[in-house]
Amino acid sequence: MLGAVLVCAGCGSAPELAADRASSLQQSVLDVTQAASEARWADAQVLLVDTQASLDAGADAGEVSTTRYREIDAALDRVAAELAAAKAAADQAAAAQAAAEQAAAEQAAAEQAAAEQAAAEQKTAPAPAKEPPKGKGPGKGDK
Repeated sequence: MLGAVLVCAGCGSAPELAADRASSLQQSVLDVTQAASEARWADAQVLLVDTQASLDAGADAGEVSTTRYREIDAALDRVAAELAAAKAAADQAAAAQAAAEQAAAEQAAAEQAAAEQAAAEQKTAPAPAKEPPKGKGPGKGDK
């Protein structure tokens, strides 16, 4: 009797994850990873949504068991969080770079303006007064 129960238990079980669906999901995740590595954040997000849709379709078609669905869904949630964090870090780095470039440009402009002002002041400054020549001119006895 126990043998019959064990044999029947395996009769109707669906695979944890159908091979075709597994391959499709793996390729989708690789596509997300590739887009993220190239800083194509919008593409990565769209591909991640497509991967989730593929997982949902696999579950609806009986190609993904409930247990595997939960595991993969949780992994996709982690990927989404990592993707958001990576995008935020990239945005922050880009903003910092832009701010540094702006500060450098402002510094260069200020130095240029100071140099131009100094040159202009030097041109318009009156010439120093000439000292009277020494030894020429009336002396003690000359009147």
